[in-house]
Order: sequence, then structure tokens, then C-alpha cells
Amino acid sequence: MSHLRYLDELVREYLLFRGFTITLKSFDGELKVDRDRGFRVDRIVDQFVVFINNSDLTSLRELWHHFDQKIFSKLDHDYASGLTKLEVSLYKFYLVTAVSNSRAEKVNEFFQKLTPELQNQPEWKEWFMLPYIKNPEEHSAFAVHFTKQWQDTFLVSLHNFFSIIYQVIPEPALSSYEEEATKLRRLQDENESLKLKLNALSHSSDVILDAVPPIDIMDDFYIIAQETPTSSDSHSKSLKNLIRTIGGGLPTSPIMGRKPHSQGNQ
Repeated sequence: MSHLRYLDELVREYLLFRGFTITLKSFDGELKVDRDRGFRVDRIVDQFVVFINNSDLTSLRELWHHFDQKIFSKLDHDYASGLTKLEVSLYKFYLVTAVSNSRAEKVNEFFQKLTPELQNQPEWKEWFMLPYIKNPEEHSAFAVHFTKQWQDTFLVSLHNFFSIIYQVIPEPALSSYEEEATKLRRLQDENESLKLKLNALSHSSDVILDAVPPIDIMDDFYIIAQETPTSSDSHSKSLKNLIRTIGGGLPTSPIMGRKPHSQGNQ
């Protein structure tokens, strides 16, 4: 999706070229608060981490809801299970971070706001006692979530998930402009190459035709041009050949070929 960031610059350039200054101003304003972070997965994950470290539950939920409405809801059902696990882990990460930062009020706020939504989910059954447990990092139900290994693994999983979905979601038609332009240039190059080959073949055929005329268009005098007279006998033979050629190879006239008879034989 990195190439889509280049489209933002193209759109800005186009709006500026057309003189759409009001639209350009609005466009720039929206880019500044872009929740998609230019489709950069690392920046998206960083934004989640910032909200978690700041115990900003409202912004955290709004960001997740943004992606849920814009992207997650359009994914195939095959992604549903992994998506649910990520969301649960995201909120658990929020809670253990709040506990680690000694923000008990943020933990209480979380359950006050989300209990109606989470109380029927088995993944949260034991977590409702989190605000009342001393040293929850030592409790068997929560201990693993306080480890750096679990937290790092979750962030890697979140990063990988966004990387995958950005590869499978359909892109706008405008994003394929460069690919289509490349295809067009390649077709034009192939067309020019074929023209050159065709011209070369045509020229080669002309040379062959000039050197050896085909039999079906050979005229009656072609055979004479192939003979080189060297003596009077040659002239005589050429004359005879000429007569045969003009006559199309027909037998000599019976009158011309008949020997003269003596008067006594008549």
C-alpha cells in the first residue's frame, strides 16, 4: 500500500493545477488527521501503543472502530476468529499497562464502560476481578499478560495482521494507473518491434523476388537472357530456341519441316 501515498501527492498536484484551492485546503486538513497513517502499518501500530500508554480508552476504541468499519467488516469470514482474538488482546494489553502504571482509576473506568459489552464473553470471565486483586502480575490468570514476551508477541501479531489485510483488500482504480501505463508502454514497444520485423521480412522478400523471378510470371524471353552466345552456332541455336519459345514449344509446322520432293515422286 506504500504506492498509495504517492497518489496523495498526485491528487494535491491535480487540485492545485485545476485551481481547486478550497478543496485542496480541505484535503490537506484531512491528511493531517488521517487515522490510516498513510497506510503505514508501523505508524498504525505506534498509534495504538500511544493510546495504550496514555490510558486513552476513548481514542483507542475510536481507532479500532475506524478500522472495523472501514476494513475489518469487509474481510472474509476466515479472518473473524483472528480479529476477535486481536481485539481481546488489545484491551487486555490496555488493562495490564494501566495497572503497571498504577492507574487504578483507568482500570475501573474500563469495566464501567465495557462491562455490558464484555460480560457474556468467556474470554473476560476472570478479568472482572482484576481491579480487586493485589499484585495481579503474580496471579495465574493474568501473569503471562504482564510479561514483555507476551506484549511484544501481541504487537508483532497486530503488525502482521494489518500487513496482511492491506494486501488482500481491493484498491481504488486510480492506484493501478502506473501498472496500466506500464502495460501500455510495453504493448507499444512490442508493436514497434513487430513493425520492424515485418519491414525487414518485406525487404528480404523483395530482394529474393528481384533475384529469381517466380516461374508463373516468367516471360517468354527469360530463357534467352540466360544464354550467352559465343559463336555463329550459338546464334543459330538461340534463334531456334527463340522460335520454340515464341511458339510455346509447339511442334514445327509440318509444311516447314517437310523435305522438298522431286518432280518424279509427285
